[in-house]
Order: sequence, then C-alpha cells, then structure tokens
Amino acid sequence: MLIIHKQQTGVTLIELLIGMLIGLIIVAAGISVFVTSVKGQADNIKLSRLNQDMRAMMDIMERDIRRAGFVTSDPTTNLASLQDNPFFDANAELAVYDSNTCIVYAYNRDESDDKDDDGNGRIDVVSSDRLGFRLVSGNLEMRTSGTTNANCTDVAWESITESEVEITGLTFNLISTTLNVSSMANDDDGDGVSEAADTDGIPYGDDNDNGFCDSGEVCNTCTRDGSPDPACLYVRNVTITLTGRLRDDNAVTQTITEQVRVRNDKYLAPIP
Repeated sequence: MLIIHKQQTGVTLIELLIGMLIGLIIVAAGISVFVTSVKGQADNIKLSRLNQDMRAMMDIMERDIRRAGFVTSDPTTNLASLQDNPFFDANAELAVYDSNTCIVYAYNRDESDDKDDDGNGRIDVVSSDRLGFRLVSGNLEMRTSGTTNANCTDVAWESITESEVEITGLTFNLISTTLNVSSMANDDDGDGVSEAADTDGIPYGDDNDNGFCDSGEVCNTCTRDGSPDPACLYVRNVTITLTGRLRDDNAVTQTITEQVRVRNDKYLAPIP
C-alpha cells in the first residue's frame, strides 16, 4: 500500500512580522480616529457650554440696559416725572466709562416705592435704581445700587459670571442720534420760520419732502447752545461686545456682539 505524506507549510517569520505590523497600523489608525472623535465631541461640548453661559450673561445685559430711563407706567399719576424725567438728569444718565468697559444707567426699578422727598412733583432716583455692568479681573459684574452715575467705582457690584468662564473682553459703544423736535413740530420747510400748521403731511423740517430727517436738515440738527434752544429727542443704541473663554481650557473662546435699542428716548424740553 502506497502511503503519501503531505508536507505541512506555514508562514515565515518575516511574513508574520509584516502581518503584525499591518495589524498594528490598522489598530493605531482606528485608535487615532476614535481619539480625534472623542476630542472633537469634548471640544463641542465645551464650546456649547461657554456659548450658553455667555449668551445668558448677554441676555441679562440686553434686557436691563433696554430699560434705561424708564420712569413710570402710570402717566396720569406721575405726569410731572414723565414730562421732566429724573432718570435723564446728569446724575442718573446712561453713560460709559473706563475705555468703554463699563456702563451705568438708571430706571424706576420699583414703582411701588415711588417717592418725592423734595416736593418737586417728580419721582426720586434712589440708590437701588442705579445699575450698570463692568469688567473686573475676568469677571462680568452688575451694579445693584449706587449714589452717582459719574463713575463706575461707587457702592455695590456683584459678579454674575459662571465660575468656569473667564471674561477677556467687554465693550459698550453708545451711539446717540438727536432730532430737533421743535423744527419737526413748527418748521415745515426747514427755513427757520415756524408755520402755523402742517399742510402737506410731510414731517416738519424735511427740506426734500422724502419723509425722513436727513443729515443737514433742520429736523436732524439739535443744538442746546443758543437761545431759544429747541426741544431735542435723543435716540440711544448700545452695541455690546462680550468675549470669554473657559478657565480650564483657554483655547475654547467665544465672542458675542449684540445691539440694544434703549426703549426710552431721552427728551429735553425747549428752553425759551
């Protein structure tokens, strides 16, 4: 009987080493993709958290600054305060300081506590009516009370910054647009002569009859340096730019910019 012996074969040492090397490369590539994916997800979570925290701080500033100059929701009872708003006085006016890193303003915070201690018929501006925001040592601070709006250093401030967030930049750009209310009410063609009535439905002082107070027209120019001084309306807008980063990861940064239209326009009556 013929017996056939079949020779067994396998891989050589070199083939084995090459196979192991290819396997290690594949495993390393897989681990690299996994690590990159995890790191990307972690960065997104950090950025989302930073964005959420900064958006919350921006919303607080927007809502509060928008109320600057508010005096009363009851004009019947507080007519004198409405006509001569004490929150537009120099000591309570909306203003920015410290290279535009601080803003102060005032409004009637608690209408149930209206007082007139000096008997002038106007609501008094009390310390709790004075508010503001500023940047101090990486923290956004809010003023809870004050004695003056002439600076950003007096009385009570408290941080409203989350502990894991560092604020690296904060600026307030206040833009005030003035309108000559007297000319809009009395000077239809902008020639400096008051008319008895508006006969064409175009705002007074509108020289080109386009329905707007263009630059150079009487209704667009409001000066308070002569006699008689006109009635002036100041329309205020504040552009807020807030920049921050995570304290434990300075590479994660965010910048938010918003514009706030102050709802209460500042009105100054004419001076005869």
